[in-house]
Amino acid sequence: MSLQDPAILFRKGAALASGEPRTLIVLGAARGGTTMVAQMLHDLGVCMGQGLDSTYQDGAMNGICRALFDGQITIAHPVIEQVLRHRDRQFAVWGWKFPTHIFEQLYDKTRHPHVIAVFRDPVAIATRESVSHGYNVVACLPRALEQISNLTRFVLETRHPCLSLSYERGLARKDELVDALLDFAGITASPAARRQAAQRAQPGSARYLDETKARTVEGTIDGVDRRITGWLRYPHQINRRVAFTVLIDDVPVYDGVADRFRADLKEAFNNDGSCSFVVATPPSLLDGRPHKVTIAVPDEDQHLITNNAMTWTLTEQ
Repeated sequence: MSLQDPAILFRKGAALASGEPRTLIVLGAARGGTTMVAQMLHDLGVCMGQGLDSTYQDGAMNGICRALFDGQITIAHPVIEQVLRHRDRQFAVWGWKFPTHIFEQLYDKTRHPHVIAVFRDPVAIATRESVSHGYNVVACLPRALEQISNLTRFVLETRHPCLSLSYERGLARKDELVDALLDFAGITASPAARRQAAQRAQPGSARYLDETKARTVEGTIDGVDRRITGWLRYPHQINRRVAFTVLIDDVPVYDGVADRFRADLKEAFNNDGSCSFVVATPPSLLDGRPHKVTIAVPDEDQHLITNNAMTWTLTEQ
């Protein structure tokens, strides 16, 4: 390790020589500055994914990481190898960002992984997370510290080259941050691309802030088999319950209110925890065939429900 650029906390391991192929993996806490770094890499000519939105989170790699986290696939799933090798054939240098969770086995499968770890003030992370999801900021701070601790442990233990960046120092020393990213990626960029990347070194854009702010209703479908389970809540109205409709193949099958208690939700949201639901799946639909399951919230235009309108294979087992 060596203290070099003021915008860099430290480097660990030796990056490959300039021009050598590699994969850049941008890690950090949620709301911890990974979007800014991904934007800058994109402006410097690194493919950070396809169909990127304001969070610069690639759909394919995001889907793989979430499926690994949810236990829907294992690291041996063939789609992982297919996606990685396809990107390798397309680009000598490419990458993706996925904050919060670390998947070392996935990184081991990439071509010459180079890790960019973004560190940010935990109080700033906690307050930003509170704005985005409507969580109590007191509950957000321990979560931010835990994510930073996990990231630090990974950086210190991994055998892959790492570039650890200070979000705050990067904002103050933009040109040096650009130099550090170019050097670690082993690429060059035009003066215009460098200027564009340096301009990205700033707090979230208006579009990013709008797209990541707390929705009117948020929730998740946790699972579908003989029962449909999940949770729904109003982030800024902790005592209000969400009325909802379950539709299977676009046909309403149940109307109810998400008001069941779950201890994990109480801890996560710092509320009374009474915002989950359990709905029996109609026996006639447990036929071993794929069915689309949708949660609809009447009279609410803005809602974010994870796994909504997905297809599930319903069986009696």
